[in-house]
Amino acid sequence: PTQEGLYQHYKAINDKCGIPIIIYNIPGRSVIDMSVETMARLFELKNIIGVKDATGDLARVDKTLKKLGKDFIQLTGNDDNAFEFNKKGGVGAISVTANIAPKHCSDFQRLSKSNDTSDTKKAEVLNKILQPVHQAMFVESNPSPVKYAAKLMDLCNDDVRLPLVKVTDSTREIIKKAIKTAKLI
Repeated sequence: PTQEGLYQHYKAINDKCGIPIIIYNIPGRSVIDMSVETMARLFELKNIIGVKDATGDLARVDKTLKKLGKDFIQLTGNDDNAFEFNKKGGVGAISVTANIAPKHCSDFQRLSKSNDTSDTKKAEVLNKILQPVHQAMFVESNPSPVKYAAKLMDLCNDDVRLPLVKVTDSTREIIKKAIKTAKLI
């Protein structure tokens, strides 16, 4: 869709509901990058409160903050850049890794947004622990890797629907190693 198409889509949802809406900008899957200008137009609507930004573009955080202010909620959709995203003004993440490491991810988010230097250092340690897990969750198409990790943790089975398939043997080894290193199993 065009930027106008994106606007009209979210406006139609906004006009039919009365709950807060987080828009989702994921050019890697939707082939279109929602502009900061389009997000600013959407933020004028009564229910649009923020964005899950999965662009991976950390400069976008600054541009969005400058244009829309601190009341517009910026959440990263990229676990691997959450530390830098939050340092630039983001306020959290909608995380894949949190499905298998909720305590680590919750602690990381809380600590990474703190102004206390000791908390920041703790966040850096957690970030280093979590980075291999984040990477492993995207070796193949999401959600197959996280489903396999959850299976290893006895949380669910690893079934996925076509066109997705279960992860390959080599990916299984990457996932096992990452979650063992993070002491999740």
